Amino acid sequence: MMWKQLNTLGTTGSESGIILADEEYNGSCCITLEKCEQYYAITCGVYGAMVHTAFSDFNHYQELYNSMKKDLQEFIDKETSYDEDLDFYKKFTTKY
Repeated sequence: MMWKQLNTLGTTGSESGIILADEEYNGSCCITLEKCEQYYAITCGVYGAMVHTAFSDFNHYQELYNSMKKDLQEFIDKETSYDEDLDFYKKFTTKY
């Protein structure tokens, strides 16, 4: 599976920034990168289960975006129980 670019680049995102990247993976999750006035916002979600936004300065946003995207993809790609899902969401939102 590959990440699919959504058709929202250059529009205003949920944090009122300009969308620089907006991708969906396997019809199960998405991640959006916005450039806001004083920071970058990365909003991601696992459909029907979790939405989370992390914020970054201008020096680390790409690294943070790539790391969050990798963690989401690894989670989606493996079979998990409901309790394992909840554990992932807790660890993910604490990490980011």
